[in-house]
Amino acid sequence: MTKPKVLMLVADGSEEIEFVTTYDVLTRAGFEVKSAGVDLKHEFAHMSRNIRLLPDSPTLLALPHQSAHQTYDMLVLPGGMPGAKTFAHNDAVLAMIANFRTEGKYVAAICAATIALVESERRYGGEGRKGKLRVTSHPSVRGKVEKEEGAWEYSEERVVVDAGVVTSRGPGTALLFALTIVELLAGKEKRDEVAGPMIVAETL
Repeated sequence: MTKPKVLMLVADGSEEIEFVTTYDVLTRAGFEVKSAGVDLKHEFAHMSRNIRLLPDSPTLLALPHQSAHQTYDMLVLPGGMPGAKTFAHNDAVLAMIANFRTEGKYVAAICAATIALVESERRYGGEGRKGKLRVTSHPSVRGKVEKEEGAWEYSEERVVVDAGVVTSRGPGTALLFALTIVELLAGKEKRDEVAGPMIVAETL
């Protein structure tokens, strides 16, 4: 079986727990994970709680970002409002989100990063999707999601999966978010295999 390939983005102000937890869990699952910086001021990302994180690629432009959807099975965006805002204002990121969705690849966003999904759809459209897409986010950006009438159905579930889009609420849901991604790309058996040694609580 081919290893699932996941591209994770990171920006200055991205949330540490959401990024590191997801990267860690996907790596434990044996996935090929690549991280790329978006509009970083330095070669590292200055995260929301002052941790400095060195991505695999310091800039998205160093990757074949225009064809990333052909290489990776999923695009993951961590939250953290400064970082999420960077994603939502970056043309390359918004185009990547649209390309992944058009090609039927997964896009995952946690916490405030859901606003990048909203902005990408506002700019590029829903690619023929019928009806509203169920999503969630951090409560602080709920209004930004619901403002786009007709496109989204807001949920307060901890993790929501709908039409290839995975969304989650915040740092406290990061482990469930990551394990959900593992199950989507590699099945429940792989999820259980990863969760067992981590002593994951039955209720996250």
